[in-house]
Amino acid sequence: MPKNLNSATRLLRILEPASTKSDNTPVLEVWAKLLGVIDEHPIRRAVAVTQMLQAMHRELYIAAVGLSAANFSKSLYESAFSRIENALSPMLLPNTWNNVKQYLTADVLTALAFCTEILPDEENEISSEELQTIREKVDELKAALTDTETPTRLQILIKHHIELIERALSDYFIVGAMALREAGRTALGEMIEARETISPSRNSPEVSHLESAWKAVNNAADIALKAEKIAQIGQKAWDAISGFL
Repeated sequence: MPKNLNSATRLLRILEPASTKSDNTPVLEVWAKLLGVIDEHPIRRAVAVTQMLQAMHRELYIAAVGLSAANFSKSLYESAFSRIENALSPMLLPNTWNNVKQYLTADVLTALAFCTEILPDEENEISSEELQTIREKVDELKAALTDTETPTRLQILIKHHIELIERALSDYFIVGAMALREAGRTALGEMIEARETISPSRNSPEVSHLESAWKAVNNAADIALKAEKIAQIGQKAWDAISGFL
């Protein structure tokens, strides 16, 4: 188990089990299972997997930048990172898994494991219980939408916020707690712009559940990003917007 939680750690957690998958399984099927993509529509599933592979590419780049900043010799990780980049190529999606697996050799994973300890510890782990709490809040929000006659514009906004949270939960395992933080920032901006739509329903069950869901998201992000030592950044922002509405 890596001592530090950073970009290399998150990549290693995905690529280690990926290296053991069956050679003849379709690449898209393997990535979809590993990354938690459950959409049965083949085009939407391929798009979702491609987006997540792009996120993994970004994490690989972030890890490389971190190693360079630490004055770690490029020659010690360049070859391994190049092979990981090849393994993450969306161009391999129409093929079978052996085309990916050839790049995920033991020496590549060992090099990545060294990188997890060379790079600094970026954040705290969000527990499975905290993530489950967020999912339960989202489920409660969905139920609130079906049980009331929510105004159409507010319903559209809330459904988009549900998508934001679900996408952030999916991306968390790739990009870390910043996925939750970025989703919260997007939602805050949208709520400020849509205040005239939200304000008349401020005390409705659906808006109450929306606020509860975002508080759970921002609390988890604050703790993971160690913001609890300074200001609970995300939570205070949501408390402020509640008063504004």
